[in-house]
Amino acid sequence: MKKTPRQLLDADQLREAAEQAVTAMGAGSPQLPSSVDSDALRHWHELQVSQVELDMQNLALIEMQSERDEAEAGRERYAELYDQAPVGYLSLDAKGGITRANLAAGELLGLPRDALPGRRFEQFVAPRAQVLLRRFLDGMLEHGQRGTLELPLLSLRGPNIGEGRQVHLDVNLDPAAAKFRVILTDIGSDGARESARRRAFEVLDHMGEGVIVCDANGDIVFVNRAFTMITGYPVEEALGRNPRFLGRPGTHPPGFHAESLRRLREDGKWQGDVYNRRRDGTPWTASMSLTVIHDEQGAIGRFIGVFSDVTARRRVDADLLALSRDLDARVAARTAELTAANRLLTMEIAERKRTEAALHQSREQLRKLAVHLETVKEEERKRIARDIHDELGQNLLALRIDISLLVARSSTRQPRLHRRAQSALDQLDSTIRSVRGIMNDLRPAVLDLGLQAGLEWQVAEFRKRSGLTCDLSLPPEGAFAVIGPEVEIVLFRSLQEALTNVRRHAQASYVAVALRVHEGRLTFSVADNGIGMAPEERAKSDSFGLIGMAQRVQALGGHLEVAPYLAGGGCRLTMSLDLVWS
Repeated sequence: MKKTPRQLLDADQLREAAEQAVTAMGAGSPQLPSSVDSDALRHWHELQVSQVELDMQNLALIEMQSERDEAEAGRERYAELYDQAPVGYLSLDAKGGITRANLAAGELLGLPRDALPGRRFEQFVAPRAQVLLRRFLDGMLEHGQRGTLELPLLSLRGPNIGEGRQVHLDVNLDPAAAKFRVILTDIGSDGARESARRRAFEVLDHMGEGVIVCDANGDIVFVNRAFTMITGYPVEEALGRNPRFLGRPGTHPPGFHAESLRRLREDGKWQGDVYNRRRDGTPWTASMSLTVIHDEQGAIGRFIGVFSDVTARRRVDADLLALSRDLDARVAARTAELTAANRLLTMEIAERKRTEAALHQSREQLRKLAVHLETVKEEERKRIARDIHDELGQNLLALRIDISLLVARSSTRQPRLHRRAQSALDQLDSTIRSVRGIMNDLRPAVLDLGLQAGLEWQVAEFRKRSGLTCDLSLPPEGAFAVIGPEVEIVLFRSLQEALTNVRRHAQASYVAVALRVHEGRLTFSVADNGIGMAPEERAKSDSFGLIGMAQRVQALGGHLEVAPYLAGGGCRLTMSLDLVWS
């Protein structure tokens, strides 16, 4: 179930929603390296949840801001009051030039509203009163006070041009901008005054904002329909009472009402929030605008208050402020966590780099050791083969000579001894052949003739022992000059191991051996048409032959590749390495 913006302001519900969102992301989330410990993984999870929380809070902020914008739209309705007011409104610059006017002002002055800006107001005043108007405005500029004045207007309509209707001016000065705000009231006749009064009260009664009109003593003499809708009090329960009966005791600081009234009397206006209570006891907040209306003698005659219910707006403002503070705290906390996590990851990365460097060094040492061991092993094989040839071989040869003489001398006179001597000679010949085989396995003498001769001999031996067809493809003789002794031994032993595997396991009828040397790159392959090598066969822990081949090639910086398995498609082993590197 989707949570509302206000629910997302609750830390527990926000955490729960963020955890659910992270869980829903599943395998799509980025993963830390496997070397990172559980604390780092937990930090990473917390960072993900925190990021989701911030995103959800931003969404709540946007939605609540939208609510605030809707509430702010109510302020625009005040602008309609200006144009639709039953009295004339004028804005004058310091020289008395009209800068703005409403519809009623245009009607009083006899010109369309849009034609008034740019003209001087005294042009519409009867000549006998123009000097009085200039002195009045100059005095206000000098003393910075509010004042009222009654003037006759100059009639510009009809066949008779002269003095027109009498108007009442209620002038307020904006000292900072050196501008006047003027309220024009037509007081030309009692009928006109009464008509204007009725129109004014009709407009006030249909306003969407609440309106209170109080007399000089502060007692309510008029409220509009919106007042009743907002407060719940009918007209008859409000008239004659002080507006403070709407207030909530204890919600304003001491002296709030006295200070507000003092500023209203001095400045002629006051704006602010007032905490009230409806007729049913429900608390609400009013955005109040109070204005003083003076009589002809300049004394206070009326107080007019216009207010709107901004409870929801102020709640949104408070929530936004609390959310902003909470976000600041969360950002600071998450920043600290990110810093700590980054520091931890940096340390782990550095440690991993050191470990990788040590591992690389260890592998390099192992490679060198493997090369050394292979060299030592070959040297030991050569020594053992030489010792067998020099010691055991010579002894066996001497023994054969003696037995051969015994066979020759006993052939006629001692038949029984002759048969036994002949049998011993046959066994000795078999032993000599075995010794020669052992010597070839340890160190074929043909290797002393070079790699080319060794490979040709190996293939020939394979053909003779297995009876299989085996093709050998070699590069020109000049290519063998760049192949070092270590590489020669690895190629020879790898071919020996590969052909042994073919004979034992492949069930093949054909084998192809190929050696290529091109631009310092050596490639050696052994392929057969047998049953192939299944992945489970390659993965066996006792596949020492394949493992040994791979290690020997890797020790020289090369690579052993086994072609992908295809049942009945044979097997191909390919070794490649750089001769310059090796």
